[in-house]
Amino acid sequence: MAIAPRYPTPFDDRGLVTRPDADLMGVPTIQPWLGAPALSYPTRPPTVLDVVDRAVGLWPDRRFVVEAGGDERSVTFGQYGALVEGAAGRLVALGVGAGDTVAVAARNSLDLAVAHLACARIGAVLVGLNVRLAPEQWAYQLGHARVVLALGAGELLDGLRTAGADAGLADDAVRALDGVFVGDPAPWAYDPATERPDEAATYAVVYTSGTTGRPKGSQVVHRASVHSGVSYQRALQLTGGDVHCVVFPLSYISAMHAHVLPALLEGSTVVLVAEPEPLEVADAVRRHRATFLYAVPSLWGRLARVPGFEHPGVGHLRLGAWGGAPMPGALLERLAERLPAMRTLEIYGLSETHSPATVLLDHEARRKPGSVGRPLPCMEAKVVDDGGAELGPGAAGELLVRGSLVTTGYLHAPEATATAIVDGWFRTGDVARRDAEGYVWILDRTKDMINRGGHKIFSAELERLLATHPAIREAAVLGMPDRAAGESVAVVLVAEPGAAAPPTAAEVRRFVVERYADYAAPRVVEVVDDLPRTTNGKVAKSVLRARLSGLAAGASPAPSAPT
Repeated sequence: MAIAPRYPTPFDDRGLVTRPDADLMGVPTIQPWLGAPALSYPTRPPTVLDVVDRAVGLWPDRRFVVEAGGDERSVTFGQYGALVEGAAGRLVALGVGAGDTVAVAARNSLDLAVAHLACARIGAVLVGLNVRLAPEQWAYQLGHARVVLALGAGELLDGLRTAGADAGLADDAVRALDGVFVGDPAPWAYDPATERPDEAATYAVVYTSGTTGRPKGSQVVHRASVHSGVSYQRALQLTGGDVHCVVFPLSYISAMHAHVLPALLEGSTVVLVAEPEPLEVADAVRRHRATFLYAVPSLWGRLARVPGFEHPGVGHLRLGAWGGAPMPGALLERLAERLPAMRTLEIYGLSETHSPATVLLDHEARRKPGSVGRPLPCMEAKVVDDGGAELGPGAAGELLVRGSLVTTGYLHAPEATATAIVDGWFRTGDVARRDAEGYVWILDRTKDMINRGGHKIFSAELERLLATHPAIREAAVLGMPDRAAGESVAVVLVAEPGAAAPPTAAEVRRFVVERYADYAAPRVVEVVDDLPRTTNGKVAKSVLRARLSGLAAGASPAPSAPT
């Protein structure tokens, strides 16, 4: 398949952002990646270490990282490079060598921002542990990643010791984080001529959420990370004058790639928020005059109810992005009223694409409602049937993506890697369709598609529709066993706070029949205060399935029983 030469605005027909320094990384050209052709930035920094090296040389005295709240520690780009160099030396002194794996359990902090590059500096691999996981889940990751050293912030250290013991780590292999990454700095001394790692080398691992089965460790590699950082910088038109408010944990894939790496590329500032609660985030945005905020829709919804989080008080917030779930139309309208000068963008991607794959810009959303946009300049997409044949515009099938942002695979899982990546194409597991212009609509996860009597019902598509109901703030759609039809539809919804009353089951069914299809009318409708979520903010449908299965089996109903 030929790679389409057209790119979404603000890209011109060469894939360049329309700004004076657009030629910095060169015009995308074809280079091999994962055994296949891939559009690539030819004059990019080869590795994340080269990105740091460039930033230290260009802006040694410019402010780079700030910790929001508390003492609000901050460092310049030059100081950051010195912290990375010093931390690399301390890791070596602790017995960590090239190829070894280090785990860190910490909330967003300067320590965690340094940890990624310090591991990369010595050829080690970082596993950032999600602080919302239980020690039992940490233990699996410690064992699976073959961690040799685990470091934890003070309040997380006891749980990390428990996890380390369960994973078989020696007592002295689990240590306090204090001073390891932000202790005595050393002059930045990276020599690209002799110390540059291979572009395909892994320097971090991000574990998937594991909502079904054990989580897999997606490898974070230099080449793809650089392309991801450049892609964010260009698609969002970020500049050295921007201030990023970072609410995604640095242990996830998006925080490093949407914020830290673009800031290193453009010379801007990142403000790290340790507790992404609405009041703390709103305060960080106001105090540091943040210009860019990227969050899941549920956090945007809570921010929209914070007094004062509106123009002109936060009029400096020029760019708002979201991903991980659909943005309810009513919430988008509310944000537009409160923040009329803020551009909005939707990002679709996965850990395996180093965060982004497609982007929908604000002006495109008006023309393509419900779409997640078009592939970034160094990515391409296609939709295939069950046999792998490419489908034409409008047909639904599995979405595959290919390009310079795709991972090399999963840690210690060659079979899973071979299944997921074929001829450079990554199988996303998402059911999607594309139109003739290349815009992508995500209809469902393959495992979440509902088959009712031969009719395919795409839960994500139905969720977007339900979110347009004036009395529904958010909805989760899932399939339940049905003897007659194979599966039936269940809807769990959160009512809009301003609504006079929650919608009745009959009202929801009528809404679905009139706007979607009669076969999609939900058999079960449940109203809840909040939807359960995974650690990365997505709706935990496994929890909802267990709950509804219990109700269907005659278990005692919870306070919000089906209506």
